[in-house]
Amino acid sequence: METLVKINASDYGLEENKAKQISDMFKPMLDKMVELEKEYNEIVKGDISKELCIEAKALRLRYVKVRTGTAAIHQELKQFYLQGGRFVDGWKNAQLMASEGIENKLSSIERHYDILEENRISKLREKRTTELEKYGVEFIPPSLGEMSEDVWDNYLTGTKANYQARIDAEKKAEDERIQKEKEEQLRRFRLAESAPFAQFILGWDDTDFGKMEQGVYDGFLSDAKKKKSEYEAKQEQIRKDNLRLQKEAEEKELKRIAEEKKQQEKAEKERKQHEAELKKIQEENDRIAKELNDKRIAEEKAEAERLVNIEAEKNKGDADKVRDLINDLESLKTKYQFTSQKNKVMYSNIQILLDKVIAHIIK
Repeated sequence: METLVKINASDYGLEENKAKQISDMFKPMLDKMVELEKEYNEIVKGDISKELCIEAKALRLRYVKVRTGTAAIHQELKQFYLQGGRFVDGWKNAQLMASEGIENKLSSIERHYDILEENRISKLREKRTTELEKYGVEFIPPSLGEMSEDVWDNYLTGTKANYQARIDAEKKAEDERIQKEKEEQLRRFRLAESAPFAQFILGWDDTDFGKMEQGVYDGFLSDAKKKKSEYEAKQEQIRKDNLRLQKEAEEKELKRIAEEKKQQEKAEKERKQHEAELKKIQEENDRIAKELNDKRIAEEKAEAERLVNIEAEKNKGDADKVRDLINDLESLKTKYQFTSQKNKVMYSNIQILLDKVIAHIIK
């Protein structure tokens, strides 16, 4: 059991004798656990019974008492060492307060000339920084206050030269921008002025309008205006010629339409005369056909009446034969029996037809 709870003092940076003092505080509780272990081994080996359960509970409560006793020792020792740590901190802080002021005073005496040099360098850096800012310098070298006068003079001279070069370059760029702006304004003005004559301007590029000398530009524009006048005069003559030709064509078309209308009226008159003649012929043909048809119907009717009379004469001696025929037809209506629905429908239709035949014979 002691092996299970053994702690190495070296793991915590403690000397063995000081660690032993702490371990001895926990030893009584460890000894009690060794004593209880014997009872524990007996209980876990025994058979379960009511008495064994009571013994297990009692032993568990004694283990709880040992554990809580160990916790109390732990709390007491931890509080002791916590207060000791605070006591040690108090000594350190008291010594720090007593020593810090003295150290600072001695340090100021020790660094007297260093501080004077640092102040000189700081003031010189501020002065030189102010000088450089006049020339728009954005990056200030960290060692500006430590430069020798010769190095500083050369650096300042270069800075001034760069500043003046930048000013000159900016002025040149601004002059060029103003010149380009003037040329662009002039180009736009001339472009708008020459727009009505653009199609008559040959041999130049309107992108050069802003740079072109006034005399050259006036010459091109005058030539373009002349060409436009000639072009417009020619277009006017073409327009007049087109109007004349259009008028002649319209007059010719009117004559053609009038002649065509005259021919159409003549053709329409002849068509109506022809239709009247055809109608007259058709009416005569219809009259003749009706007379022939009426005559044919009258002849057929007379022939039919003649045949009926002949047949009636023949039938006067056949009354018995007619009755036999009717009886035979009546017997056919019930003579046959069919099974399928299709044949039943067919036989029913035949019976209806036989009825109609018998009725016709009787009539």
